[in-house]
Amino acid sequence: MNNLIFQIIDKKVRNVILLSVFSIVLTLPLNVSAQPQGRIAYAVSGFNDKIGRLDFNLHMTTFTPDGDYKTLPLNQSGMYPAWGPKGDTLYFIQRSATQSNIFSIDINNPRNKTKHTEISGTYRFLAVSPNGKKFAFNGWTNEQRQQDNQIWVLDIASGEMEAMTQIPHFGRSFFFWGITWSPNSKQIAFALERSGGLEQLYILDTETKEIDVLTELNIDFYPVWSPDGKSVLFRRWNREFDTLTTIDVETRAIKPLFDVDKQTGMWTDWSFDGQQIIYSRWGVFYLHNIPDGKTEQLFEIEGSIFVISWWKHEVLPVAPQEKLATTWADVKQSK
Repeated sequence: MNNLIFQIIDKKVRNVILLSVFSIVLTLPLNVSAQPQGRIAYAVSGFNDKIGRLDFNLHMTTFTPDGDYKTLPLNQSGMYPAWGPKGDTLYFIQRSATQSNIFSIDINNPRNKTKHTEISGTYRFLAVSPNGKKFAFNGWTNEQRQQDNQIWVLDIASGEMEAMTQIPHFGRSFFFWGITWSPNSKQIAFALERSGGLEQLYILDTETKEIDVLTELNIDFYPVWSPDGKSVLFRRWNREFDTLTTIDVETRAIKPLFDVDKQTGMWTDWSFDGQQIIYSRWGVFYLHNIPDGKTEQLFEIEGSIFVISWWKHEVLPVAPQEKLATTWADVKQSK
């Protein structure tokens, strides 16, 4: 009888201990690794001896499990790089003489490129829909004037272009400062500079073409939609500094993350899980870990970074062709 009582008590004690341990584990903060994963594409500005002027050249960096950064110079001049959903195709805008077009390359054979625009023009801020079916960008065709600057959507399969906005110009030029797709590929967030010096964020429904104001009465630009679709990351101008900020798409709640120096050539993008933000300041890459708010310097390159595209999926490192492979271990500065 006594043995039975002790067994019952012992079982209850074990259950209490297990429940307590389980509760403690649930209350512990998640250990989110600050080590980046996957790969990024970006353009680097520099002087091109062949054409005798400043040019932008595409690069791809793969984050490896050992913490090193391996890069491929993609041997293509281009701006506004954007990944396709599978991560093996990189889209970009390339300008030649007075016109630009959208091209793509297979990163396993980056010397060969495919042209996607049937109409040339002046195009900026390329974004690829997460479902891989459409492009969004702004600009005007060669048959139009700069005042006709609008947001366009191009169907990749058919090559057909459609102007999604009809914003009146009132005889003056205006500019877009960033375009980004929602994860469901149905909406586009963009920044638009209007008269009065304000740049506001808007959301465009690509099915109805209705436009909703996201932020106002500030200078906000370079929006990037979060992978979960709940918020948009952007940069807010202040008189003394700029602030990297997020806004909840549904509630419109603003959350400042951290301040940055003005005029730093800063570009940003989310990690595939939305837990990290990579950003640049001139030629230096930084990683901001959202759960703990810590930031670390990753590596530095020669030249200035122009636009960062981080593939929105967890991936294993790609083994690049050896004849093109280089490593940032030779160029990254010690911390």
